[in-house]
Parts: sequence; C-alpha cells; structure tokens
Amino acid sequence: MFSRRGTKVPSGTQPTYMELLLRGEALMPDIDDFIDRWHDAPEDSAISGTSLAEFLGMTAEEYQLWAEHPPALRYIAAARKAEQPIAVVLKSRDRLGLAARASDQGEAEMLLQWLIDRGRTEEPQQRW
Repeated sequence: MFSRRGTKVPSGTQPTYMELLLRGEALMPDIDDFIDRWHDAPEDSAISGTSLAEFLGMTAEEYQLWAEHPPALRYIAAARKAEQPIAVVLKSRDRLGLAARASDQGEAEMLLQWLIDRGRTEEPQQRW
C-alpha cells in the first residue's frame, strides 16, 4: 500500500491512518483509501477483527466526531499533535492558528458547540 506521497507502508506492521497523517506521510483525503481497505478486507484477516475506528487509529470520541462532521478531521489531527483534548484545541484555535479563514472559525465554533451540546466539554469562559 502506498500513500499519495508515494511512501510505501510496510506489510505486517502497518501504521494507522492517523499515525501516517501525523507523520506527514498521508493526506486528509487518504482516509477514503483506508476506509475502502477496511471494507474490502477478507473476513478472516486481522483487519476484519478491528473496528473502523481502531483501523484508522482514532479513539471512539474522535471517530464519532469525524463520522458526524468529516471536516473535524483537521482539528482531531491538531489535537493529537498538540497532545490536547479536541475541545481544548477548538477553544484555543486562534492561538494555534487553526482558524485562518472566516469559514474555519464558523466550523470550529460549530464543532465546539456540538461537543458542548453532548456534554463532552464545558462552555468556554470567553467566547471568540
């Protein structure tokens, strides 16, 4: 298997999509290739014994957020890179340079509100 940048993924001990993404060896759209690989795996393979979230290298919370809001993937990656919960990254996105465009700020606010509505984080002390 190759990423779009041409890096061969070794067979046997294949890194997850998130590992490759964080190392810069996969791109955001490459997630579709990983999903296809998971769906196409034979029933008796090691892949078939894992959930899609595990195969992608996501936690249950990350997977749920991404499944409901695919654009959240870049915030999930930023949170992983910063070793912070996604809510912390969304609350401090200006400081981290994540909301450079007006549409990005609206997207981040929507994701943060989604987490608040589901009781996964508290309302920020100060709104943007």
